Amino acid sequence: MAAARSARRNGPLLVLLVAWLALCSQALEFEMQSQLKCVYEEINNNVIVVGEYKSLNREPSQAGYPVSVKVEDPRGTVLHEATGKTEGQFAFTSKIAGEYKACFSVPDIQTAYQTKLKVDWRTGVAATDWNAIAKKEHLDALTVELRKLEDNIREVYSEMLQLQQRETEMRNISEETNTRVAWFSIASLAVCVASALVQLWYLRRFFKRRKLL
Repeated sequence: MAAARSARRNGPLLVLLVAWLALCSQALEFEMQSQLKCVYEEINNNVIVVGEYKSLNREPSQAGYPVSVKVEDPRGTVLHEATGKTEGQFAFTSKIAGEYKACFSVPDIQTAYQTKLKVDWRTGVAATDWNAIAKKEHLDALTVELRKLEDNIREVYSEMLQLQQRETEMRNISEETNTRVAWFSIASLAVCVASALVQLWYLRRFFKRRKLL
């Protein structure tokens, strides 16, 4: 009975979580239209990333063309590289926060016009192999969903901390810029006042020499 009440109580949250995970793991499918096409993803540090890609032909009856793949971190370090693959996958744990990219290329423009790509880029909770965890730790379905929810909350909390840190950095930069602008304005005003005083002194001296004063 207690388990049933717990399931009813957590049911809406679990439904929302499953829907959110489905959106996070949704594959992106697009036509290349050029010899090089890149996909970008903003990722925090210490996040598990799993990606799968597959080359498709615009004609469903024909096989996909081989493509070259290169995955780089924000510093340009190559995390995964493959040549002549119609499908494959990559996995890594991000070391730094920033914009990661996966670039796909084909040898000529004619091939690009005939090539479609399907890319499934999952991060964090969506990238975790929950089936393997459930088998290893002998967890039931409800416990697995609760673990997903717990990890999802941690991920959201981490995102909030990152946003708070960025907001603090932007506020500090804004305050520093405002301080510099204020001092520049004061310096400009001082220069203008000094220039006016020098001009008045010069004019007064000039008129005295001419005996106009």
